[in-house]
Amino acid sequence: MESDRVKWNQRFASDDSYLGERPSPFLLREIDRIRQLTPGKRALDVACGTGLAMRLVAPRLAPGGAVAGLDFDPAMIAVAQTIVECPAGVTLSWHCASAQAMPFESRSFDLAFCLQGPQFFPDPVAGLSEIRRVMKPGGRLSVTVWSALERCKGHYMVMRGLERRQVDPTPLVKAFSLGDADKLRVLAADAGFRDVNVSPAGARARFQSARHFVDALAAGAVAARHALARLPDDQRAAPRGKAPSRIRWLTRSGWRTA
Repeated sequence: MESDRVKWNQRFASDDSYLGERPSPFLLREIDRIRQLTPGKRALDVACGTGLAMRLVAPRLAPGGAVAGLDFDPAMIAVAQTIVECPAGVTLSWHCASAQAMPFESRSFDLAFCLQGPQFFPDPVAGLSEIRRVMKPGGRLSVTVWSALERCKGHYMVMRGLERRQVDPTPLVKAFSLGDADKLRVLAADAGFRDVNVSPAGARARFQSARHFVDALAAGAVAARHALARLPDDQRAAPRGKAPSRIRWLTRSGWRTA
C-alpha cells in the first residue's frame, strides 16, 4: 500500500493542477520579500510534503546555503527526494520525524517554513515552540493554513458528501481548525514568537473534473487520505453539483523569533 501511495503522490506532484503543488502568487510574493533568503543561509521546511517550499527557496541560498526538509510521512519524503533538485552549492537534507521532536540542535536555522502543517500538530503550541527552538534569534517563520472550511468551497462540498454517505469527516475538517486569525496570533505568542502578522489571501485552483479534485485531496495530506479512505473506490467521486473551480485558501503568517 505504501508503494502505491508514493506512486499516487508522484503522479499528482508532476501535475500543475495538483492541490498545493502549484505555487500561489501570494507564496511567491512572500518568498520574494524575505530578506533572510540570501546565499549561505540555512532554511528549514517543516511538514515539507513533496518539497514545494524547498524547490522555491533552495536556489536563493546558493552558494553555501542549506535546506532541511522534515515530514512525518515517509511517502511524502520519498516523493520529494525524486522531484526536488539540489542547486549547485546548496546542501539538501531529508528527515522523517515529528515536528514536535525535531533532530536538530537549537538555533540551527535562519528561517523556517511550515505550509499547511500547524493544524495537524498534536499540540500546535508545542510544535511551534519546537520550530522556534531550532531557529536563530531574529529568524523568520512563514506559515500557511487554510481559512474557514465554509470559504473553501471544494473542500466543503467533499465534507458534505462524506456526511451524506455517513462517513465521519473529522480528519478532513481538522485541516481548517486554525482558520481564525486571532487564534493563530495567540498560538504564535504562546510559542514565543513576536512581530506576528496574519493576513488572508485568496487563490484559484482548477481541476479537470470533480473526481480529479477528490483524488488530489487523497494524494495530499494524511488527514484527507484517512477520511476518503473510508469510502469504497466506486464512491470516491465529488458530491453532486458542479466541479469546484474556486477555492479560497491560505492564511499566511510571518513570525519572528525573539
